[in-house]
Amino acid sequence: MSAGMRKLVLRLALSLGIAAVFVWWLGNQGIEILPSAEQFGVVAGWAVPVYLLTLVVVHFLRAYRWIYLLQPIHPGITVQKALPVAFVGFLAILVMPLRTGEIARPYLIKGHAGVSMSAALGTIAIERVVDGLLVSLWLTLCLFGVDPAISPYVWPLRLLPLALFVGALVFLVAFLWRGEAFVRFGRRLAALFSRKLADTVVHVMEGFGRGLSVLPNRLALVKFLGFSVAYWSINAVGVMLLARGCGLDLDLLGGVATMAVVAVGILLPSGPGFFGNFQASVLVALELYLPAAALVEGAAVFIFLLYLCQVGLTLVVGFGSLFGARVSLRGVFASGLPQVATEDLSDWT
Repeated sequence: MSAGMRKLVLRLALSLGIAAVFVWWLGNQGIEILPSAEQFGVVAGWAVPVYLLTLVVVHFLRAYRWIYLLQPIHPGITVQKALPVAFVGFLAILVMPLRTGEIARPYLIKGHAGVSMSAALGTIAIERVVDGLLVSLWLTLCLFGVDPAISPYVWPLRLLPLALFVGALVFLVAFLWRGEAFVRFGRRLAALFSRKLADTVVHVMEGFGRGLSVLPNRLALVKFLGFSVAYWSINAVGVMLLARGCGLDLDLLGGVATMAVVAVGILLPSGPGFFGNFQASVLVALELYLPAAALVEGAAVFIFLLYLCQVGLTLVVGFGSLFGARVSLRGVFASGLPQVATEDLSDWT
């Protein structure tokens, strides 16, 4: 077995262990991962089709908005090039353990469209920070109407995600403002180990800075923000509709909070498919807005359908793009994660 495969197997084993812990916790809360057939009797006939319709729109918006971050650094990029890479990248995030699939989009966009990988990493950083700020801000606002006595998670969810992403935004702005200082510091630190590593670090950090250069581009940033707000808003409405179709009296604030808690929860390193922490995140959110009796009736089937629809659509669109657009994940899976320190520098420019 190659060193890359050994690392992938180790990550997989660790991620499955984390998933097992979440599943054990869910069982202690009385939630079945696979609901019984009788529990599906409460689901309205319109619930899944309507939710899937919102999910298709959400999935498209999530992918399409990336073009507004890529075009300022690579004007030749087209929607036809970017969309398949985005869809396959979402697939990689889903199936690879411990969120190592995050590197897939930058890795693939270089080979498929010639965009600098390190610059693409900068666009992913912007995307993650903007998403984090939106959902954590909405989550904070939603939870100010929730009594902290209901759950021990109220105060942490009010403050920690927002603080984390505000800190990330400060870092990005500081890097954009004083990028040369960050690069010099990175060179000096890496030079303590080897000159080749120092050269690699400088190359990656300079490309990362180019990826952040979209921030001063107001038009591109406004378009990206508009698509992001639409993406998350439709997502929240879809969650609320599916919950109601499963017999849960969840209002729009509850839909927003559930979406936001899941978005934060799946950032944690986890098993393939976010299995375990996805379900646990949904349950934590529902407990903030619904009485225990209601959760016993419909929570398990709602969590199951929410997960099945999201994972199913990602798999279908991802594999469709994988074969239809001939986007290959071989390089990503070969090592589990591209090796920055050992690959030739031309792979990072």
